[in-house]
Amino acid sequence: MQADVPGRPNHAIHFWEIKSRPGSTIERLEKAYLNTLAAVDLAESIGRQLRADARYTEQGQQDQHRNHILREGVPVFHQGRRAISKAKQELDEMRNRLQLPKADPTDAAGAIARMEIRTWLRSLPQGERDKVTRAEKVDPQIRAAILEAPAVMTGVAESHMNLLKETALREAHGSLIDDIAELETAINVAISAVEAGRDSARIDTGMTPEQFNEAAAPIEARETVPWLRKGKVIDLERGVMREPTEDELANGIEAPNLEEFNRLKAA
Repeated sequence: MQADVPGRPNHAIHFWEIKSRPGSTIERLEKAYLNTLAAVDLAESIGRQLRADARYTEQGQQDQHRNHILREGVPVFHQGRRAISKAKQELDEMRNRLQLPKADPTDAAGAIARMEIRTWLRSLPQGERDKVTRAEKVDPQIRAAILEAPAVMTGVAESHMNLLKETALREAHGSLIDDIAELETAINVAISAVEAGRDSARIDTGMTPEQFNEAAAPIEARETVPWLRKGKVIDLERGVMREPTEDELANGIEAPNLEEFNRLKAA
């Protein structure tokens, strides 16, 4: 890799400190992270070798280095981006499962009791109301009454409502919350490597971002992206549904139909 030049961004690549489980999304993100660093290291090594090779002119060295990065580096960065995109989809699905417990719609007595609690809270002076809602352990009935209605109906401070919501979610989805936080961290660490690595390689080619993206586009388009449906590969060439390989599972796109697959692939 060439020495830094004025205007070269100083990207911070975060350390990977997450323990991944075999076959997990986090393991695939770790693989994308490590593959990116390896691709950048290889590009640096190739660059040094070319600059020491007297057979090439300076322009020839640059051309050879650029060709290596486009041919070998771009597919790695593209696969990393795909792994991140897939992980983001999984993260969204996990967040959608993070819902507050809902009251039984047939429990009329419970609904009336919660309405009376809200009326009582609204009647309290702010200081008294704050004492109730910031207590270390808020009565579950009071908490449910607060959370199922807009703040204006109780007068409870928004910061207190957020804490109550966090507590309720933690009680209902403790492990899911931890899994979401871990995956979100892994995604951000992977992004730091893939995007910094791609941009550093781009700078070594001497291209502008627009030029690099244009040169990379046809290479990325040739990268085969498997279509997954319910964890199986839809093999259009053979007209069958089959078990995916590890790489196909890591790089595939889950979609219910071909139209959605093509839309997600182009995203």
